[in-house]
Amino acid sequence: MEELANPLPSATITLEEVLNSVQNHFPLLIAAAAEQQVADGKALAAQGAFDLQARASTLNQPLGFYQNYRAGAMLNQPLYDSGGYVYGGYNLGRGDFPTWYKERQTDGDGEYAVGFGVPLLKDRQIDKRRAELFQAQLGSQAVEPMVRSQLILFSRDAAYAYWYWVALGQMLQVARNQLDLAEARVQQIALRVKEGDLPEIAGIDNDRFIAARQTKLIEANRKFQAAAIKLSLFLRTPEGQPLLPDVTQLPADFPPVSVFPAANFEADLAEAIAARPEIRELDLELEKINVELAAAQNQMLPKLDAVVEASKDTGTPASPSEDKTPFEMEAGLLAEVPLQRREARGKFRAAQGKQAQLLAKRDFVFNKITTAMQDAYSAILNAHDRYEQALKNKQLAIQSLNIGKQLFQAGDIDLIVLNIYEQAEAEAELQVIDAEAEYFSALADYRAALGQAR
Repeated sequence: MEELANPLPSATITLEEVLNSVQNHFPLLIAAAAEQQVADGKALAAQGAFDLQARASTLNQPLGFYQNYRAGAMLNQPLYDSGGYVYGGYNLGRGDFPTWYKERQTDGDGEYAVGFGVPLLKDRQIDKRRAELFQAQLGSQAVEPMVRSQLILFSRDAAYAYWYWVALGQMLQVARNQLDLAEARVQQIALRVKEGDLPEIAGIDNDRFIAARQTKLIEANRKFQAAAIKLSLFLRTPEGQPLLPDVTQLPADFPPVSVFPAANFEADLAEAIAARPEIRELDLELEKINVELAAAQNQMLPKLDAVVEASKDTGTPASPSEDKTPFEMEAGLLAEVPLQRREARGKFRAAQGKQAQLLAKRDFVFNKITTAMQDAYSAILNAHDRYEQALKNKQLAIQSLNIGKQLFQAGDIDLIVLNIYEQAEAEAELQVIDAEAEYFSALADYRAALGQAR
């Protein structure tokens, strides 16, 4: 039977090493963590709505009855706190202008202007720009619990793969031991057959047992190789390449199977409710819905904006009356009211529906956490009881096998009966190994239910 190639140094692989590998090098976790860059980029893009804006223009009419030249530049700064804006600009208008466009004409050095606008009702507390920014920031905060959820899931799967690999490695050793038993007595049986102590069929039966146990060893080796390949998905090099573990790197045995303290369950359940990242993810989603509700309520308000502008022309007066020269100020109110407000009401109703969905989902997550804890706790207790019984069965099977060996040596039982004792002992060992794997897999489930990655 061909063993799988081993790229690792010959050293025992521990669960801690596998979990460290998942945390640092698992591709799907790296991909999940990269979502932070995506979310941060969206948040930065949303901040762009408050960037300082610059505009410049030049419009010239060199031919025609009225020949004039105009240029202008303006800086506009949206305001985060009030939802308004401030601006400052410069305009220069020279040449001949028709009387209905005289406002385009400036004194010789141009006109300087500053102004601001501020919403008094709609868009004062929140507007589209701030709503998008708030949601983008919440989306950025939601990445950490999302990544944490993925880490818990991948760590649990890695623990499954690790304990399955350990169990299959020990089962492989049981199959080897069974084959060794049959092969070790070939010469002894041949000698006893030759001396007439055993019938000739005993040698044939032993050869048959050897062939059957070789088949089982091949099957066990294939299962172990499959478990090693699956584990290599989680066990990786610093460069992220899968590492294929070898049979020589198996731990000598499972850790001790201990009684799980029943008194900790209620405290652990409270800890799980507080620690599970899914709850945090849903809370952030609810905050995003609250932003949607606030934005929809804002749209129901009438628009009422106050605007103020001050301007001053400088330089040579554009006309003898010097009507452009004095300092000027304008102030006013701009009002706009959507009478039916169906868009705002529709968005508000939709946001309320999303909120109800998330609250129901949040309640279900609480239920799911509780049932996951209960199920894992039950699995741990039952696996422990199963292990205790399997251990007793193994000890009794070993005693029976030792007596059976003595009886076979004395000629009181034949090889077929001895084979039954050997098979019973092997099955008892496999049951112990299976119970241990089930116990530590249940522990992995319990830690995942607690919100722990290890």
